[in-house]
Amino acid sequence: MKQELSAESAEKNGVGRMSRTTFIMHRRGFLAGTAAATAMLSLGARVGPAIAQGAGGTLVFGLSANVGNLVYGPSRGAAQFIVNQQIHRGLVKFDENGTIVPALAESFEAVDPSNYRFTLRDGLSFHDGSPIDSATVKASLEYLADKSTGAAIYSALSTLASIETPDAKTVVVKLSKPNASFLDYMADPNAGIAPAAALAPGAANWIGAGPFKLQANDSGVGLTLVKADTYYDKDSVALEGVRFIFYPDSSARTNALLAGDVDMIDFVGWEDFERVEADSNLVLDAVPGPFVYTMFNVEKAPFDNPKVRQAIAHAINRDNVVAAAFYGHGEPLYGVPMSPGNGRFDPKMGDLWEYSPEKARALLKEAGVDGLKVSLLTSSTYSFFRDMALSMQADLKEVGIEAELDAPDWATYTASKNGGKYDLAVAGGAPSVTGPVYLQAYSIGGPASSFGSYGYDASEIVAHIQAGEAITDDAAARTEYMKAVEVIRDEVPFLPVAQRSQAFAYKNTVKGFKNVSGFLSITGTGYMIEKAKVE
Repeated sequence: MKQELSAESAEKNGVGRMSRTTFIMHRRGFLAGTAAATAMLSLGARVGPAIAQGAGGTLVFGLSANVGNLVYGPSRGAAQFIVNQQIHRGLVKFDENGTIVPALAESFEAVDPSNYRFTLRDGLSFHDGSPIDSATVKASLEYLADKSTGAAIYSALSTLASIETPDAKTVVVKLSKPNASFLDYMADPNAGIAPAAALAPGAANWIGAGPFKLQANDSGVGLTLVKADTYYDKDSVALEGVRFIFYPDSSARTNALLAGDVDMIDFVGWEDFERVEADSNLVLDAVPGPFVYTMFNVEKAPFDNPKVRQAIAHAINRDNVVAAAFYGHGEPLYGVPMSPGNGRFDPKMGDLWEYSPEKARALLKEAGVDGLKVSLLTSSTYSFFRDMALSMQADLKEVGIEAELDAPDWATYTASKNGGKYDLAVAGGAPSVTGPVYLQAYSIGGPASSFGSYGYDASEIVAHIQAGEAITDDAAARTEYMKAVEVIRDEVPFLPVAQRSQAFAYKNTVKGFKNVSGFLSITGTGYMIEKAKVE
């Protein structure tokens, strides 16, 4: 296999909106942080210093979470993805169709599924003026390939054999095993190339090579970014800047848009879809895509027992989760999420478990578990996380498991999840690839993967997935992927629960922006901001 794409040959077309789904029921759950959200609402566009206005204006963006301190490698959620995609840039990126196109690399070549060649653009530099060359890229990728980093794309780089830099512009990545989806992972927002100072655990990563640079960080309130003169494609960026204002409360975020205090918001609350659609001055840009799932700390009994994890898989009523957390704007999952049209998926992958409290109780009895009390980690930042956990809490109680909710803010939730400080945890998934290869990132246990159940040994699953990646024929590859899925069925390293509709909303004066469909709504749409302008 040999594929090559240059900047000049990248074709870009629009994507359509999903149809409106039906309002199901009022959210059952609790609201928190309203006072703080109201305070942020009153700040409005005053956050940060003034930005000089050009033809494209400044985009005021109501962001769903405080991103905290940007750190290189680990995933910190959708809000971080969006900020990363403005400040940082990798070798390649996604366009509005989900197609991989050049970024820092002016061209790239998949010589075969184990060898990739990138040719860098001339004159690349970070926002502080320091140069970017092949040695910079090599250092970044080797850091992400270090298991102790806990990088979001570690699974893609876990088979890194070597990186050659024959000259300042050429990077040759050699893998010990084929990975037909390697380029997709290189487009992940967590794969931006970083300066040497960021290549250390916990180090700040605010200096990048993206279209916008940090002007001001009003900690806990917002960020002010301005157009970067160092960006390789600066002439195509219309916006003079992006002002992010943090609105952790979903209702406050929507109210800020309806009031005109912001131009755009992410993570439109499912209960607010109709409110946005009813305003002729606003656009609801919704697509089907991300999914939610449950994680287990397999280093803690009894979740080290697959029978207990199977019991949880049969105990959860996914229809209730969709109704309670997403107001019906989603679909229940009783197997692994699939991407329509992907030739490597087998429909049987979506049919692994069933809702059966009786079977759940029987499995718990077989495992010798009775009267179990556990901690269920969720977050107060995203209301759907809380409501998903509340729905699960009721289901678990029905089979004899008492779950106490732990619902901290997003930063604390992320630290607890990545550090294994939970029994059960709810999480959200937005893979940067659409084929079954994404399953390895969600199967590999933390701390090696920030997506996986803490402490889980996924070597058997990964072996089958990597064997599938080495096969060019889709039908033959499906056989290997299916072996991995059968292990997931029996071992339940993570538990998919529901696929949800994901929406951005914005004023109709915002032009050029498009929500990327599917999983990439989370990991790809942030790249579209550089194409936007405010009329």
